[in-house]
Amino acid sequence: MKSNIALIGFMGSGKTTIGRILAKSLDMKFIDIDRCISIREKKTIPEIFEEHGEKYFRDLERAIIEEESKDNNIVISTGGGAIIDNVNIKNLKATSFVVFLDCDINTIFERVKKSKTRPLLNNSEDVLKTIKELHEKRQTLYKISSDFSIKIDLNTNIYDSVEKIKNAYILS
Repeated sequence: MKSNIALIGFMGSGKTTIGRILAKSLDMKFIDIDRCISIREKKTIPEIFEEHGEKYFRDLERAIIEEESKDNNIVISTGGGAIIDNVNIKNLKATSFVVFLDCDINTIFERVKKSKTRPLLNNSEDVLKTIKELHEKRQTLYKISSDFSIKIDLNTNIYDSVEKIKNAYILS
């Protein structure tokens, strides 16, 4: 069994929410990569994207994932785009049981449609179309990068999901 659990999935899939509950139930430390980036930069994610661009953000994300994944006994919530960088996946898979929160597009849309904290959606004229395009580009990467996946939709019970992930992790 690997010493960490890393949650991957599209924005709005529940990585932070499930990650916090999962970490608490397993008596593990919880790390939110986006929050680590915000704290380090003393800026919000949208501010970082606006001031420095996506490449700068992805470089920070890579450095923090590399740093944090070396720790033990943690649940890591990654950003939705973390999987587009092979180095991130390599670092996570080396130390973590990687779980894909496979959230359907309608649920994602309902959860993020009014958010102002999603830089890749903030300037979109058609948020649903942008979600569909990004989702399609990333879906295969999420699937091939994970050790376990769980379906998420508007009817999903968070605590049931946590139990399923815990059981899969323990049996891994």
